[in-house]
Amino acid sequence: MDDAIHVEKFNHDCSRDLEVNIAELKHIRSQNLDFFLVLDLEGRVEILEFPVLMINAKTMDVMDFFHRFVRPSEMSEQRINEYIEGKYGKFGVDRVWHDTAIPFTEVLQQFEVWLAQHHLWEKELGGRLNQAAFVTCGNWDLKTKVLQQCKVSKMKLPPYFMEWINLKDVYLNFYKRRATGMMTMMKELRIPLVGSHHLGIDDTKNIARVLQHMLADGALIQITARRNSDSPENVEFLFKNRIR
Repeated sequence: MDDAIHVEKFNHDCSRDLEVNIAELKHIRSQNLDFFLVLDLEGRVEILEFPVLMINAKTMDVMDFFHRFVRPSEMSEQRINEYIEGKYGKFGVDRVWHDTAIPFTEVLQQFEVWLAQHHLWEKELGGRLNQAAFVTCGNWDLKTKVLQQCKVSKMKLPPYFMEWINLKDVYLNFYKRRATGMMTMMKELRIPLVGSHHLGIDDTKNIARVLQHMLADGALIQITARRNSDSPENVEFLFKNRIR
């Protein structure tokens, strides 16, 4: 973080990008949750980036963030180097990825400490999150990728990944129009893009800005998908009208 070029290209300053106007709070509804954890994973072969923004459901403010680069566990160093150059070289953050990436198991250990610090989950109690839920743009992140990565990393799926909010489904039911992805939602809501698309921390910020806009418009942000606790591969989708 002492590298000026790195700081210019890659930073976690949410104060400007996700600043809330007090006037936007006049239409906000009472939510069933206290916090939203906006998540956008990166990495098709294995997870490469794990960013989360914690949003207050009442004030829409960013309370904190968690961000780690993830080092694949079943790829050769040559393949990793090619993968990272192709993925992050264009953003200018490939060097910081190599300097900071850690295995997925360690990422989740640190994430659980972060959750506990915010009283969102207690390892001793297990179970789902406490008055919080993940918000994703699609089902892929938590339905598919986390489950795949846990198998690759030879670990059990953590219980806090048992349910989530697919913002595209909430968008469809609230605005009565389909949005195939983050960019479509932003275009329709006239929200300018910040940062770089497909850089996880920036996509998380942009999804959070869509969430803030929907909250300001009076949307009720509800759980849209839930796993079967006995068979995590099986997922129940809770909205009749949803993006398939």
